[in-house]
Amino acid sequence: MFDLWQELQKINHYHYQSQPGANSVMGWAGAGNGDVTCELEDQQTLYFKEAGQFTLQQNGYTVDTQNEFIWQRLNEHQIKLLHSRFGRNNAVELFVLSYHAQTQQWISDAAHVCADDLYSGTVQWQDDAVEFSWTITGPRKQENLHYRYTR
Repeated sequence: MFDLWQELQKINHYHYQSQPGANSVMGWAGAGNGDVTCELEDQQTLYFKEAGQFTLQQNGYTVDTQNEFIWQRLNEHQIKLLHSRFGRNNAVELFVLSYHAQTQQWISDAAHVCADDLYSGTVQWQDDAVEFSWTITGPRKQENLHYRYTR
């Protein structure tokens, strides 16, 4: 079994790619990278702070980025993902990831609904890295995001 909970605690760096689909009007094609700082609380909650840069493909414009996810271990086969966009005490619940032994992946049980958009994700272990792929779909969005987290 790919133990996502244990691997998340070892992460130090990330590389990020964003690729809009044919029906996207957002235009967020680009790549970024940065560092991850992990803070474990009560053995069941992991604060996952990202700090880095993102560069837009179309014009080379680079912006500093900061992000914090909160991972909560529900049990051996389920981890809840939250985003602290409004602070840790008012975090947005994204979805629960459940382990699928057949594919050795962690897959969101249900999509997160944000206005007209649906967010879902898949996590797998590949080449000594945690690979996290997001899909965002909606009337204006068709986004494919890929994070590669390493030690």
